[in-house]
Amino acid sequence: MKICILLPGKIKPKALAAAQDEYIRRLKTFGVEVAEYKDEKVSSHSPEQTKQAEADRIFKLLKQGDFLVACDERGKTIQTLEMAELLKAGRQGNHPMAGKRRMVVVVGGALGLAESVRQKADAVWSLSSLVMAGGIARVVLLEGLYRAFTVVENHPYHNE
Repeated sequence: MKICILLPGKIKPKALAAAQDEYIRRLKTFGVEVAEYKDEKVSSHSPEQTKQAEADRIFKLLKQGDFLVACDERGKTIQTLEMAELLKAGRQGNHPMAGKRRMVVVVGGALGLAESVRQKADAVWSLSSLVMAGGIARVVLLEGLYRAFTVVENHPYHNE
């Protein structure tokens, strides 16, 4: 199963770019693709219009048979071992990944994700109970996925 991570625009603050790039490099060894979609300027529309414009871009990047994971502060807090189990299920074609070709994990823009994305999602993950800047959320997600992959691969990166 392929895994694609969709991120809004360019990372901010730029000081986090090196950390993001490091985890993207590490994740490529597991076949993970990272793509950016164009985010909207917050002041150009109402908050709902802004989120829906981003949702429309996200939906255009999805394919039939995708397992969509939305990262949202109102989602279920995901733990490393749960994430690793989902990755294993994807590799083996087991529930809930049976019949899915790709897992797509999406992070919202500055205002978060539109409700339409949350509703379409197969899973909604909270990366933290804290609201965090988009750049921080990106790095947390990338590191979390990398750590989950190392659990699946029995790599010593994750010490329990």
